[in-house]
Amino acid sequence: MVGIDIGGTFTDFVLLDLEQQTLRVEKTLTTPDDLWQGIRAGLDQLDVDLVDAEIAHGTTVGLNTFLERRGTPTGLLTTAGFRDVYEIGRGARPDMYNLFFRKPVPLVPRQHRLEVRERLDHTGAVITELVEDDVFAAIEHFRAHGISDVAVCFLHAYRNPAHEARVADLFAAHYPDALVSTSHSLVREWREYERTSTVAINAYVRRRTGAYMERATESLRHSGYAAELFVNQSAGGVVSVRTAMAKPVMTLMSGPAGGVSASARIGMASGRPNVIAFDMGGTSTDVSVVLEGKPRLTAESEIERHPISLPTLDIHSIGAGGGSIAWLDEVGSLGVGPRSAGSEPGPVCYGRGGQEPTVTDANLVLGRLAPPEFVPGGLALDAAAAASAIERKVADPLGLSTLAAAAGITDIVNLKLSMAVRAVAVQRGLDPKDFVLVAFGGAGGAHAAWIAAELGIPQVMVPAASGQFSALGIALTDVRHDFVRTHVIGADELTHDVLAQRFSAIEDDANRALAEENVPADRTVLSRSVDARYRGQEYTIAVPLEGEIGPATVASLQAAFHALHERTYGHASPDEPVEVVNLRVSAVGRLPEVELPRLPAGETDPDSDAVVGLGQTTFDAAAGVIDTTIYRRDRLRAGNRIKGPAIIADRGATTILPPGARCLSADRGELVIDVTAMEARR
Repeated sequence: MVGIDIGGTFTDFVLLDLEQQTLRVEKTLTTPDDLWQGIRAGLDQLDVDLVDAEIAHGTTVGLNTFLERRGTPTGLLTTAGFRDVYEIGRGARPDMYNLFFRKPVPLVPRQHRLEVRERLDHTGAVITELVEDDVFAAIEHFRAHGISDVAVCFLHAYRNPAHEARVADLFAAHYPDALVSTSHSLVREWREYERTSTVAINAYVRRRTGAYMERATESLRHSGYAAELFVNQSAGGVVSVRTAMAKPVMTLMSGPAGGVSASARIGMASGRPNVIAFDMGGTSTDVSVVLEGKPRLTAESEIERHPISLPTLDIHSIGAGGGSIAWLDEVGSLGVGPRSAGSEPGPVCYGRGGQEPTVTDANLVLGRLAPPEFVPGGLALDAAAAASAIERKVADPLGLSTLAAAAGITDIVNLKLSMAVRAVAVQRGLDPKDFVLVAFGGAGGAHAAWIAAELGIPQVMVPAASGQFSALGIALTDVRHDFVRTHVIGADELTHDVLAQRFSAIEDDANRALAEENVPADRTVLSRSVDARYRGQEYTIAVPLEGEIGPATVASLQAAFHALHERTYGHASPDEPVEVVNLRVSAVGRLPEVELPRLPAGETDPDSDAVVGLGQTTFDAAAGVIDTTIYRRDRLRAGNRIKGPAIIADRGATTILPPGARCLSADRGELVIDVTAMEARR
């Protein structure tokens, strides 16, 4: 089983051999001009036998296409009278006191947003039949303007998709070069603005994402790969590459989602169901909460204030990573990120043309990185160049020593990272002391101890294959499809028979989707939930619905909603009427259980062959350089204990134990670090 995760700086690989019970990892530099080059290099370095492999892939192509605005020119068809819904959006101001706030610029300019005469009512009944001449006129308009990517979003298509489906058929017959994305094929939920935004993003990124996936598929086939290629999606769970090519909007956060899924898995396996996933890579850091073994899902997310009405793991991302650039503002204050050196040219120490100092350069100058033999991608890190860049760009202008400037860079990025963790925990009413911080990504283990000490999180867990942990999560992720249907009705009017009938129709679609992914029926698991609210409220809470639907189901649903409202917002109104808005079904195709390799047992002290030597490390600029023992992670055994200060070197990742930290090497290969004796942010 092979997991692949493309990041902004490195592409990560995990090779899990189920027969030999071995786990191998690799990193290659991401090749932004042609991502397949980096993938091919990693597969070659791992010497993967593609004939006998199954590959799951997390991709950033769709996300980068959207962020960089490199999608194809896109057209939009809407119900007559609703052409400007996409641009008007919502009236709420997310930043109330920002005088310079601007709404997001639509991906489709107004001249290419065309109206079609058709109309359904809110039940899906036809009021005005589709006027096909309007569709033919739109086809001619798009053909004349060179637009071959089209989004279709009609007003009540979530209740009755017939008109949207007919438009897709007409395009297939009369404009076969066009790629048509319909809103009902992505989301069967009300809110026309959110549906329009979602389908517009899908159409905008679809051709470029599809071209990449098609090339990857063909290249793998030519190399002997015969199995289905799977792609991770934003909600956690993989789908076939066929589905991902048609619905790339589902994959925008596919890489980070793999790490969150793996964090939930390792947390449950180690008896720690409450974890904060902390994924620090080269370009960004992604933080998410796993509560009672379950990652948090949100039904609505935003990217640059463009709403996406699809289930997504609730991930908070900030522009702070190993490649984040340190800079001085106009008044001489030091800042770090969000701009990143990426892989081209990369940090100064990579010797690939970078001129601006980064967090990685600062860590190298402070002696906080692994020795050269653990650095991936064939890089030979240039400490002198890193020190020179920090001295020139930061230390001299601020009148600091080079070490003090480097420590300032790491202190600032640690503060930003702490604020990101605080945003997903403290600001949502969660106490960090109740969680363990699962740190991964190339830079996660190098910064996690300081973050945990700052927030009062007692333990950090750095999992096996931490530098490639998202890729491991992708390799071990189940197949998943999510379905939603809007059905607005007061709970006092809802009967269990109607509820069962509605869910049965959705579950039929769910079972068909998994069957198309070749998931055996005995590995299919369906779970239900209901979006509910108090009558008169705007937004909803997802209420899980477990067990068979029977006469007591509606009453228990209302009681569960009141309890969840109390837990979420600190209050509930049991006397107020409850309203059901959406019915949801998650369809999961379970993979066979995979037991990760365990470490052999060892003594309390690591074996001598686990010691690389002594390094010179600065943990506190005022205290200066101190001797620090460096350990090889691949030589540690279960039960080994290490006291900070120490550095644990791994392939493509470094774990730092500051003074006061205590580390246990556990039997599944994870490093469990106690930070309670550390001083915060030193």
